[in-house]
Amino acid sequence: MPRDFTARIGHLKAQGRYRRCSISDSGIDFTSNDYLAFAQLPILQEAAISFFQAGGAVGSAASRLLRGYMDEHSALEKFAQTYFSAPSALFFISGFQANYTLLTTIADRGDVVIFDSLIHASSRDGVQASLAKHIRAEHNDLSSYELSLKKAKEMARGQIYIAVESVYSMDGDEAPLAALYELACAYDAILIIDEAHGVGVSGPNGKGLSESLVEREGYERIITVHTCGKALGAAGALICGREDIIDYMINAGRGFIYSTASMPVQAHIVRKSLELLQAEQGIQQRQKLSVICKLAKELLGGHGTHIVPVMIGDDAQALRVSQAMQDKGYDVRAIRYPTVPKGSARLRVSLNADLSEEDLRGFCEALSLLLKSEAA
Repeated sequence: MPRDFTARIGHLKAQGRYRRCSISDSGIDFTSNDYLAFAQLPILQEAAISFFQAGGAVGSAASRLLRGYMDEHSALEKFAQTYFSAPSALFFISGFQANYTLLTTIADRGDVVIFDSLIHASSRDGVQASLAKHIRAEHNDLSSYELSLKKAKEMARGQIYIAVESVYSMDGDEAPLAALYELACAYDAILIIDEAHGVGVSGPNGKGLSESLVEREGYERIITVHTCGKALGAAGALICGREDIIDYMINAGRGFIYSTASMPVQAHIVRKSLELLQAEQGIQQRQKLSVICKLAKELLGGHGTHIVPVMIGDDAQALRVSQAMQDKGYDVRAIRYPTVPKGSARLRVSLNADLSEEDLRGFCEALSLLLKSEAA
């Protein structure tokens, strides 16, 4: 008999870990990663329409190494090189594919990867699937990183890598990139920075939290991953780094070699989004988000970024509060184990540039009343 997964689903339900996909376009958005509210901007919609009206292909119909490499992919990667001040750039169809392919390709036998305990699942899976040994460092703890680097120095016969996020997806705190880079230099390591939640928002010009670091130090021992499906309002991801690293990814990265290339319009829209970041409209959206982030820190606490965790602890309680907030017209979701550690269920409050002060104050008032009633 083929395996029946009903019992496993029942087990997930009993543990409060069952999930389902649901279409939701109602309520004020406190959930999506559309930080700059780019996803529905008319200027980007018009760019997609004009692309097809000009005869642009719907699909790439092949991998990048066959017939799937198109003008739009080339134009995006050349633009990204200049935009991120990088020697080379490579576009992937998703952030998961980029992180996983990067780590399974460059981290080889004899190497050691030190990874932050809270990095994305895509990076963690890539580390574990690679041939390298790996060491888990305590979150943002520089002493833990240095201890891990000392161990790695004893273990490694090859390269040491440090894998971090710039802005962490569930806590909203920032990595101490300058200090981590100093450690990377001291131990001859390469620092891999996942800018999924930083690009478009963080840095002097919205190029990510690593912007000042790479402009000062270059990419000799830095690799950055810029996801395009969050603040950029599109999809895909760009890996930026040294020419030899990108060239090796093209030649040895299985996730790159054996995947159909992205739709050309996807690359086209990502380039338009990057261009928009530099334009007045993009600057204004970033400024609007900054104002909302400052108010959110005052009202909700957190780290002053666009991701604010409201800690609840119990999974069932987090679900109840989330549903009650949605019933009141505020679309905020509960985050539970295994996405976050056991006992740390929370509401992940995701801010965006289209939120008004009235929206945020109304959200905080409704949440405060709900939490008080839960505690009663």
